[in-house]
Amino acid sequence: MAQDIMKTIGLMREAAVGNCRKRIEDAARSAKAMIGKEVPGEERDAVCGPPPCGVTSILKRKHGL
Repeated sequence: MAQDIMKTIGLMREAAVGNCRKRIEDAARSAKAMIGKEVPGEERDAVCGPPPCGVTSILKRKHGL
């Protein structure tokens, strides 16, 4: 019984970590796409904010990472 519970917990943990990794990779891809895009004038300030505007800054601001 205890082994079944521990196995279930392990599977749930692996699934959760896998989902987190997938979300982080997706967020990184979209952030890289945002960086490569030229946004004119005021919209650029809204997207990137104050320089530097790296992948980490966008992920923190947009996704709370």
